[in-house]
Amino acid sequence: MTTLWIRHGTSRDGITRPHAHARPDTPLSARGAAQIAATAHALRDRGVQPAIVLTSPHPRAATSAEILAALLGVPRATPNPLYAEWRAPDCVLGKGPDEYPSEYQTWRTDRLRDPDSALAGGESLTALYGRAMAAAVVLGHLAGRNTALIVSHRVFIGAVAAITAGANRPQDVFEAARRFTLAPAGTWPALAEVR
Repeated sequence: MTTLWIRHGTSRDGITRPHAHARPDTPLSARGAAQIAATAHALRDRGVQPAIVLTSPHPRAATSAEILAALLGVPRATPNPLYAEWRAPDCVLGKGPDEYPSEYQTWRTDRLRDPDSALAGGESLTALYGRAMAAAVVLGHLAGRNTALIVSHRVFIGAVAAITAGANRPQDVFEAARRFTLAPAGTWPALAEVR
């Protein structure tokens, strides 16, 4: 089975606060809908015909998945929290780096030493690692299908990419995921690599 990960289109938070931690409930913007439609057309032009579209439950991803499924004429699975973005602590949602509270700044320096730690509302690095590993296991159960599209988020896709590249410690996976770059509505592996 081929798995193609797609980052959701630009969300409203992505336009109004591009350097902030996006809030889980931020919706897809009109720009993001156009980006996803362009990706759907590019997939069709490349001959990619998925069997199913899987998605994170966050509105920006679920709406992106709805658009992909409709334009490609394929079913969309019920949104699954397994594919959700890494949960940043509540104290930083909607805030940029210059607004981070001191407790978050302290935790940021400590989290690599204690990957099981988390602040209120947030997800530990160990939990993120576990979800990324579980995503790979779930995909193995879809073996009878040709192609699955998974609409998710940059950091989560980056975590899966890091594991695929051989990272096997939560700290290493998270650091690689933070550095991972993928444009809104971008695909991983890159669309040019899909056969």
